[in-house]
Amino acid sequence: MSEQPLWRQAYDKVDKAVTPTVTEVVQSDTFNFALGLGAKVRKTVGKRIGSTAATVWHLVNLPAGTDVRRLRHQVGALDREVRRLTLQLERERHHHGDEHGASHTSDRKE
Repeated sequence: MSEQPLWRQAYDKVDKAVTPTVTEVVQSDTFNFALGLGAKVRKTVGKRIGSTAATVWHLVNLPAGTDVRRLRHQVGALDREVRRLTLQLERERHHHGDEHGASHTSDRKE
């Protein structure tokens, strides 16, 4: 087996020295508490920034991201409802056409 390059020897030496300490730190209760606290702070700050940004957008008469998101959900719901009604109408037309011996599917223009 050939000797490892110098950079690899240095990496292995640092890794061997640092890994136990880092492992101990990241598995500690203090680290987990700090991580959780950091997540809460980030969420709170993010909400406040988002709220402030929305206010600024509204002041200049533009929609905020929350407005756009709400509208996208509404458009999606309307799209699903139109599809459902279209399928229902097609079933009704097909059923009505079967009763009278003629299909009304040719009424639609492509």
